Amino acid sequence: MVQNRVDLTIDELKKVGAFVHKHTGVYLEDEKLKRFKRKVEDILIKNSIDNFSNFYHKIRFQKDEKLTQELINAVTINETYFWREYEQFEILSKEILPKIVENSTSTPHIRILVLPTSSGEELYSIMISILEEGSVIERANIEIIGIDIDSDMIKKAKRGVYTKRSVDKLPKDILERYFRKAGELYQIDSNLIKYANFLHANLFDLSLQAKLGSFDIIFSRNMLIYFNMDDKTKALEIFYKLLKKEGYLFLGHADANGIDKKRFQPIKTGFHIFKKI
Repeated sequence: MVQNRVDLTIDELKKVGAFVHKHTGVYLEDEKLKRFKRKVEDILIKNSIDNFSNFYHKIRFQKDEKLTQELINAVTINETYFWREYEQFEILSKEILPKIVENSTSTPHIRILVLPTSSGEELYSIMISILEEGSVIERANIEIIGIDIDSDMIKKAKRGVYTKRSVDKLPKDILERYFRKAGELYQIDSNLIKYANFLHANLFDLSLQAKLGSFDIIFSRNMLIYFNMDDKTKALEIFYKLLKKEGYLFLGHADANGIDKKRFQPIKTGFHIFKKI
């Protein structure tokens, strides 16, 4: 028997939005909720849930982790590609990392956090830019960790298989050096996958810092724009705690509005790169 489609009301969608906001910090306005309506309805059908009340009871009161994760995966936004805002990668690999190495008295262990990591394009872009620069990798141990609340994106990042659209901005020589063509798709070099660390995690998890430790550099681009001001402030406070003394924060062009410049000093006008004070 085929289950009839559940037609969610705007009030029911608002309850979904409030639940997602509480768990992820992502604020979904009414218009965004309407766009995700069909995805949420599909989850109910997939799990043989015939009405909203049963669905909400499972996620809200029974704390069904599998169903909650399906919902989070459905409503989070994962828009990314290789070499996005490339200038930041260039500044990282040619200016900031060499400076960290030069200021170290011994071989430094440099830790970089990427969040949200989505399907891995940004983390792998960082790895490639460091390898292309060439000298820092010879003088430092570099650890890069990518985290995301969307478990499906973490799985995709670990596979390292991408569409032409994802790699379209890469120079031809970079594409040929680090990818293998597989039909219409592109498989990233297995050595990059080997040294990449992808973890399923939530920025607002209170135990996150204890789990991950501290970092020299944080990349968080085009995430804060989906937060309201209160959650954006909370996120920046978490970044501040996760960063080592004089650590660097890379934001997207739309994320930097309202940042506390008493705590984060801009170091590159127009490039949205900040240093912890």
